[in-house]
Amino acid sequence: MKVILPHNFLLYAQNFTLQSMLREISYWAFSIFNNPDKSMGAFASRKSYSVMIGKKKVTGRCLIAQTWLIDMMYTLITNKNYGSKTINHNEALYLIDLYNDYSNMLDACRIRNSKNVLLNVYGFFGEQKRFQATNEFIEDFSREKYILDIISKKSHPQNIYNINVEKDILEATGFSSDDYSALMFLLFAYFSGSCHIVKKDSINIELKNSLFSSGNFINILDTYSITIDGIRISNLKRQVFYTHPIIKIDDIYIASNPFLLLSLFANSNYWVLRNLYMHKERDKQKFVNAFGCFFEIYVEELLNNCINNYTFEKIPEERNQKRADWYLNIDGIEFLVEQKSGLSLLGIKQNQTDIELMEKHIVKNWGEAVKQLDNTQKARKMKNPIKIILVYEDYYKSECLDELFKLDNSLINDKKYWLVTIREFEMLLMICHDDLELFKLIVREKDDSEITHSSQGRDLSQFFAKHHIYENKYLYDFNIMDRWNTINSLWAQG
Repeated sequence: MKVILPHNFLLYAQNFTLQSMLREISYWAFSIFNNPDKSMGAFASRKSYSVMIGKKKVTGRCLIAQTWLIDMMYTLITNKNYGSKTINHNEALYLIDLYNDYSNMLDACRIRNSKNVLLNVYGFFGEQKRFQATNEFIEDFSREKYILDIISKKSHPQNIYNINVEKDILEATGFSSDDYSALMFLLFAYFSGSCHIVKKDSINIELKNSLFSSGNFINILDTYSITIDGIRISNLKRQVFYTHPIIKIDDIYIASNPFLLLSLFANSNYWVLRNLYMHKERDKQKFVNAFGCFFEIYVEELLNNCINNYTFEKIPEERNQKRADWYLNIDGIEFLVEQKSGLSLLGIKQNQTDIELMEKHIVKNWGEAVKQLDNTQKARKMKNPIKIILVYEDYYKSECLDELFKLDNSLINDKKYWLVTIREFEMLLMICHDDLELFKLIVREKDDSEITHSSQGRDLSQFFAKHHIYENKYLYDFNIMDRWNTINSLWAQG
């Protein structure tokens, strides 16, 4: 019988202590974040190394990618086979290089055995796409906090949920929503600006604002920390780092990755509220349903801010009939829009995507949207409208929508369906607000790419970039970014 030896990555890792390897992975994650590469930014970098393997000198150059470092960290923690040596920078780079080869081997095997190769690829790049746009974490925070702080209080016929965001966050955290958000940003700022590892008894924060006390910081730190054993037994597996990005070993805290800290900050208020209501037996769905309503009101405000009120209408609900949310007619171009505020499960959002979960999400959420859009088109006897599935999260490429029609062959793809993120929708409508002709040109280009099934990319953001539009001007012009400015000013005064 042929004996299959463990991969060199696993063999080499057996020489070192787990704590020293985790320290080094954290070190390199924050190093490339704080010193962005000219071509790859804060997401990735290449580093040279030189190590002695026995009596042989080995040199090389490895690629360090943030998402792979998270995978590597989880693999080492669950491997449970360690040595007594403390790993140094060069040895860590060599270990990362070995891990890249190990990971590529596993990916190739998984894709080879996958029933849906394209979803594997889309899932792989989804998290990477997210990590390559640092500024969008701040935008996401501002939009989400605006929806929770401002939109939730709006008097509107649909706002029937009576959720008091400020009261609920105070109940759950002991802080106002602004103070809590500021402390969550302090968590990111502390580790990215000071050190990626800290001992509990050495934490001494001396800032003017009493909010930023060592005690408050340690409380937040403990809330979002997890032990090695906690990671090993978590049902979230690798994705446990999204909910608890700080690893606690005895009295030492190791920040796993700067992007995970940013992600925690961006959606912190949402998850505090969602978790709070999940533990209220009779109200488990109340916040999820309310947020869907808030999102719809937010889009109504967006439409009012950017286009004339005679160019759009809220489509009335009909008993026992599925209908889309919005009808738009902008200079003769007709759109139907169906909003989806549901978030993907964490198991989807990783390099090694849970394909079964991803397929279920696509069929359940997007499939329902396609049916609503199709029924609305038929009921209104519309010839050829552009039908937009408007999603709250930015993770999936436009091409992912093709997979829906393969998974559910009862749905017909007339090549007029667009998968659009809220960020893209904001930018598209802002372009319409500022330059109608450019808006129409981009719509034509995007529409052509769908009709021809272009292999050159079909994301709306790609067409914005083609016309040198990168900034989400809507968030600035309509003061959505003020939510971030409030937190930033609290931090600046500290």
